[in-house]
Amino acid sequence: MILTFNPGKLERQEFFKELINYLWIHDDVTLRQIKSHFTDYSKIDRLLEEYINHGYIFRQNKRYSLNLPFLSSLDGLVLDDLVFIDSDSQIYQLLQKRKFVTNLDNQTNRLVFVEETDFERNTLTLSNYFYKLTNGYPLSREQKKLYQLLGDVNSEYGLKYMSSFILKFLRKDSVKQKRTDIFIQALELLGYISLNQDTTYRLNAKLDVEALKIYLT
Repeated sequence: MILTFNPGKLERQEFFKELINYLWIHDDVTLRQIKSHFTDYSKIDRLLEEYINHGYIFRQNKRYSLNLPFLSSLDGLVLDDLVFIDSDSQIYQLLQKRKFVTNLDNQTNRLVFVEETDFERNTLTLSNYFYKLTNGYPLSREQKKLYQLLGDVNSEYGLKYMSSFILKFLRKDSVKQKRTDIFIQALELLGYISLNQDTTYRLNAKLDVEALKIYLT
């Protein structure tokens, strides 16, 4: 099966996803064969031309073949690159093991959240959560738990309150909070903080005072 990561508007089309997997199995087919298989879709001719113009489909002698730029090496791969990959390939297994570091800042106090993620951005991190919300990508099971707390919160709004709470640990090892809120609960779910028995919170991540960065890697 062909997997597509970080798709744009075109690559996210349901017909496109079904077509490339169809051509992955049935190579060198005619337009009639394509239309016969995809009876639920209209404007197939126009869509095919669009895919051909993008270089994803190859047409020769009125027959169609797959022409995707499959990922063949992890060298030079950057997080959030558009990637086409075979789910049964060895390189996909290697990709699943590769880790990336993200830096998420905010406009309120410049605190930077440094987090580690997989390429598919399924890890439960703030960066991944806001990235997927912004791009309309589906959330992982763990990220859905965070969504139950924060919903479609604006990233700057949410980071304002979460970063401000984190910065309280610059002055003390434990922070007392009489009333919790969704942002404190989110930080606890993410693993940044933990609740002590005396209604105070302790910091689990490393806070770099000089660089104003917090590391959860």
